[in-house]
Amino acid sequence: MKNTLIRKMLVKGMLGASISFLLSIGTTQAAPKVIGVDTLLTNNTELQLYVFECGNVSARDLSLFNPAITKGTAMEMVAPCYLIKHPKGTLFWDGGLSDSLNTEPNGVEFYEGAFNFSVSKTLISQLEEIRVKPKDVDYLALSHLHADHVGNANYFANSTWLVQENEHTIAFSENAQDYGFHIDDYIGLKDSETMKLNGDHDVFGDGSVVILSTPGHSPGHQVLWVNLPQTGPVILSGDLYHFQENRDNYGIPVWNSKKETIQSFVKIDNILDKTNAQLWIEHDKPTFDSLIKSPAFYQ
Repeated sequence: MKNTLIRKMLVKGMLGASISFLLSIGTTQAAPKVIGVDTLLTNNTELQLYVFECGNVSARDLSLFNPAITKGTAMEMVAPCYLIKHPKGTLFWDGGLSDSLNTEPNGVEFYEGAFNFSVSKTLISQLEEIRVKPKDVDYLALSHLHADHVGNANYFANSTWLVQENEHTIAFSENAQDYGFHIDDYIGLKDSETMKLNGDHDVFGDGSVVILSTPGHSPGHQVLWVNLPQTGPVILSGDLYHFQENRDNYGIPVWNSKKETIQSFVKIDNILDKTNAQLWIEHDKPTFDSLIKSPAFYQ
């Protein structure tokens, strides 16, 4: 793959720092769980994957996502949500922007005007179309806890929340805002049944739907592997990448932990190389526009 040389260069540059980091944490901390590619490709489970419109993002300065981009460059993005139906249950992935923004005709300004958030179609109305009630969804997983991914999270307080332990620790701490988390966005999950993860997690136990730990954009950032029998495997990117150009150039947002982001790039690239999976970059509008939307679904 054309990205292999870049990955080797990235890994070489971070090797010394990675070794120092591993030595510094000692031997008592459990290593994060890693699920191998063989497991990801073993299943034949019948799945349905629904794609929802969960908001629009007008980004006015792409240099925030990659300092190599000219300051003030703008782009229209999206904030989608997803539902996976599995024979053993349902998983809702990423919460998009809050339905409450649907009443704001001009959207709302965010991050000192760097972004405008708006919602033209509520998530609830789309779930009603497929006769799904949030209270009946078995699992909720969020790529991370920024506002454009947790806007409707409180709908799913009855679901089991699948979250990396370090992300959860920060979520309700006095330091939450230091990471760009706003507790009110997900306060309904505070007393939810919660499964705290340390690394990858096979949601239904058959390799068909797997949370892959990819820290960097946030301490507990994660992406989702979905192996669809007809469509083939798909990785939902969260904010590992924000748009195709940043994927091509390995751009690292100014907020990210650079070392962890590079490690996550390498991890997901290796999986993509070995599985030929599709990468759906969640915020990338051309990608989103090309997808079929609920009430239709992928299989």
